[in-house]
Amino acid sequence: MKSTVPRMALSAIAIAVLTFVNTAAAQRNDDNMTRVEVTGSSIRRVATENALPLTTIKAEELVARGLTTMSEVATSLTVGSTNEPVGGGGSGTMINMRGLNTNRTLVLLNGRRLPNEAIGDSSINVDVIPMSAVERVEVLRDGASSIYGTDAIAGVVNFITKRSHTGTTVTGAVVQPERHGGGDQRRVSIVSGWGDLREQGWNVYASLDVQKRSSLLQKDRPNISDPTLIAQLGGNPFSSNTSGSSSSPANFTVYQNGKATTTTGNPYFAAGCKAPYDSQYAIASTKASGAGSKTCILDPDLYPQLLPDNMQATLFSKASLRHGDDKLLTVELLTTESYIDALNPPQIFGAQTDYDKYNPGLRKPLFITKASKYYPGGSGGVPAVAGVTGQDLALTWSMDEVGPAVTDDRQNTHRLAVADQGEFMGWDYKVGLTAAQSKRAVTWKSGFFSTEGIYKGVANGTLNPFGPQDAAGDAYLDSISRDGITYRTARVKYYGPDFNASRPMMELAGGPLVLAVGGDWHKETYRDGTDAVANEVVYKVSGTPGAYPTGSRTVAGLYLEADAPITRQLTLTGAVRADHFSDFGGTVNPKLSVRWQPAQEVMVRGTASTGFRAPTLPELYGTPRTRTPSTGKWDDPLLCPSATPSIPGTGSLSTDPRYAGMDPAKVCNTNLVTLTGANPELQPEKARTLTAGIVLSPVKNMVLSFDVWSINMKGTIAQISEDTIFANLGNYADLFVRNADGTLDYIVKTRLNMGGLRTSGIDTSISYTWPTTGYGKFGVSLDGTYVDSYEGQNEAGGTWVDSVGKPGALATGATSANTYVYRWSTTCAPRGATSSSA
Repeated sequence: MKSTVPRMALSAIAIAVLTFVNTAAAQRNDDNMTRVEVTGSSIRRVATENALPLTTIKAEELVARGLTTMSEVATSLTVGSTNEPVGGGGSGTMINMRGLNTNRTLVLLNGRRLPNEAIGDSSINVDVIPMSAVERVEVLRDGASSIYGTDAIAGVVNFITKRSHTGTTVTGAVVQPERHGGGDQRRVSIVSGWGDLREQGWNVYASLDVQKRSSLLQKDRPNISDPTLIAQLGGNPFSSNTSGSSSSPANFTVYQNGKATTTTGNPYFAAGCKAPYDSQYAIASTKASGAGSKTCILDPDLYPQLLPDNMQATLFSKASLRHGDDKLLTVELLTTESYIDALNPPQIFGAQTDYDKYNPGLRKPLFITKASKYYPGGSGGVPAVAGVTGQDLALTWSMDEVGPAVTDDRQNTHRLAVADQGEFMGWDYKVGLTAAQSKRAVTWKSGFFSTEGIYKGVANGTLNPFGPQDAAGDAYLDSISRDGITYRTARVKYYGPDFNASRPMMELAGGPLVLAVGGDWHKETYRDGTDAVANEVVYKVSGTPGAYPTGSRTVAGLYLEADAPITRQLTLTGAVRADHFSDFGGTVNPKLSVRWQPAQEVMVRGTASTGFRAPTLPELYGTPRTRTPSTGKWDDPLLCPSATPSIPGTGSLSTDPRYAGMDPAKVCNTNLVTLTGANPELQPEKARTLTAGIVLSPVKNMVLSFDVWSINMKGTIAQISEDTIFANLGNYADLFVRNADGTLDYIVKTRLNMGGLRTSGIDTSISYTWPTTGYGKFGVSLDGTYVDSYEGQNEAGGTWVDSVGKPGALATGATSANTYVYRWSTTCAPRGATSSSA
């Protein structure tokens, strides 16, 4: 549950959740007395001695909370806003800690990286993680670049699988919404293992998770589009008193002497837009006069999809073998497949849509002439329309008779991790090798046709835009269908070794000084190809047709960490990591942590660190740089200067004799040429993180923690907007690239290192567990995050704008996302004695 309040009021929070946990799931080992390695550090220590703000959620707690999918786990994190696979998005579920965006949260599986989702190559789709194999989730609410390198600015989420498993466990679930019509889910998990790792020295287990969700359409939830409810919520309910655009049957605009007139209509308007189809797709516009009157409007409740059809399957297997002097060799294999079949309104044609992808913004009228038998009043049976006497008609046509346009967005992930750990010459060591790949393919499943083919079919009289097709029309549609074509395929690969070694070095007053050294080397590759056939379809097409951007890099990192117990009460931990990227150079990031425990019931902690996010391979080498028309109309600041350049149409043609003879239509209040695409000159984003907190245990089995945090970023990577450029011409004069004669060549709109982002707040945690009884365990818990500020700026030195509690709060560097940063978020959930938050 998440809520928003106008100000922080901890004293007003008194939420208790009583939880029953079966005694079979009671705590078997006291982890607090065992030295373990926790997320954010490479040194084994007693868990309660950790100075980092870390939340650990055990598998039994996830079950008690009723969380059965990774999407649900990600959503339940108090510090995480989550982008879920709704509305047809194919990238999956990603974790967005602190609202800093998914590409600034590091997600690990057993302490090692996963391959990014392939098309964006910037974030991890956590749906690939096997829910049934997870033993616990560790959430580090602090920056961790000093250990892990890039991406760990907002924090780290480490999913840790079972060490071993014996026997077979099968679970299943059916989730049925209260109302029928779609959106139901079916889930099954199977975990099976053999061998006792402790007694026999080996174990092998495998887990399989499969879930399937059916599509849910808006028409099956009519209350969502209820105009009365929409108006009550401040929205704009649908009204038929408007102009029709694309519909079936097609609307038309009369052309005279090659130019559009204000005369519009539809051959079936008089019949209430009921054409001789099997179903009625449109309703009549009630606009009284003028352009757009006497037209038909596509039924707004017909196609919108609330949830797409979705399936995902994850297979995880792990083999463990003890060897030598208590060394442990493990091999992990992960393989997944998922798809989202997104239903979209039918493909549309006409001057309101792009004609091709090679020329964004190029729009052509779809004409029918009197030569076609389907011209109104012709031999094809289409009703005549008063005033339509042979003029050319420009159409806006929706292909409803062939059904919705459906895309299949499919992901595959494969990961192999081989690791060995043990002791050698007094050093605790871990070495590993990881190889992983993520692939994503987008296919036109049904309802897609060649745009040029539709135009030709209407022009030569083969296609009927005003009613069902005859046999020749159906055959022609089959010939220009593009269904079944996979038009975009992206692939990301990641492989390389890693190592870590630690040992006590000397005795201090509070215990041994422990030193750890570690590092990793890996290579990343990226390829994203959009076939040239995508230019023929245009509708619902991503990527750049005919472009196959590729990129690769090697990364080498080395870190040192030292844990120094100065006294029994005071411990200092320092870490520093140096990374070298083959494409932009190196970066060094330190971290200092302090832990002071003057009494058993009180612990004070704090951290200070720097972090970074390396530009992704698509940001560096993705979409090719392309000249495209500006999205808005502007005055050229040199050739058509204005006192208010941010307001188009206020400029005047330059009187400078050097530019005499300029055509004002080409430089004043017009679409200028811009350069968009990737930028291989990008540098890393940088961050500074501070935390300070206190952990209290006033009575046995009760833990309270309060942690203040602050994150300050600079050089955020974003694509600059045209509004930002023209509102700050003095800052962005170098983005205007001109020819020798002064004319504009293009305006740079590629991705740039721009402004900053800073956010701060406080995390709270309160938990209490009653002593175990014969009936099980009972507990109460509350986790909360209060965000004091979330400020972004479009450019370095620019104005800071606070976005807490406002839509689009990821606004940074002139970009925004549909997210929301809550002022106060809480999670009230069952918590067993085996989980902790500190």
